[in-house]
Amino acid sequence: MNVEVVSPEKNYYTGEATMVISRTPNGEIGILDNHEPTVATLLPGGLTIENKDNRTSFAISGGVLQITGEKVIVLGELVEEVAEGHESAVERGKALAKQSEEL
Repeated sequence: MNVEVVSPEKNYYTGEATMVISRTPNGEIGILDNHEPTVATLLPGGLTIENKDNRTSFAISGGVLQITGEKVIVLGELVEEVAEGHESAVERGKALAKQSEEL
């Protein structure tokens, strides 16, 4: 499936994925190809994109997730790539959300 991760400032990721993991008000969600079409609010935390070769993780302060079945679009408020993996991205995403509240 195709995945796009964007914020108002830039496009962080465009490419293929086998799975996307993120956090919604109903809990963590794992998205596979042909997932049911969905629109969800993203809570502060981590977003991880897996493909055959690697995992790419992002910290995200919040945003919106749209799933069409063959495409996942993440519209994030504040987004940062995190090299240390999903758990580090979750913690950094929460810190980004707190930081944006203080502005």
